[in-house]
Amino acid sequence: MSGPAITAVMPAYHAAPFVAEAVASLLGQTTPPAEVIVVDDGSTDDTAAVAEQAGARVIRQPNGGPAAARNTGIRAATTE
Repeated sequence: MSGPAITAVMPAYHAAPFVAEAVASLLGQTTPPAEVIVVDDGSTDDTAAVAEQAGARVIRQPNGGPAAARNTGIRAATTE
């Protein structure tokens, strides 16, 4: 049984050491999301590059906090 396509949105700030494992976990689910969006919320480390290499779509924005990053990701989602 297949459910609706979903998008996983992950706000990230200075998350380079953790973001690859988090993206891999999302993509490794029994029913993986149609897309994974990592919103790099103004990081100065390699968060965006690591997330892209892990298979996520990355959106970069100036630091606005996790709620603003989630909202940015939700607006960019291509699923319902």
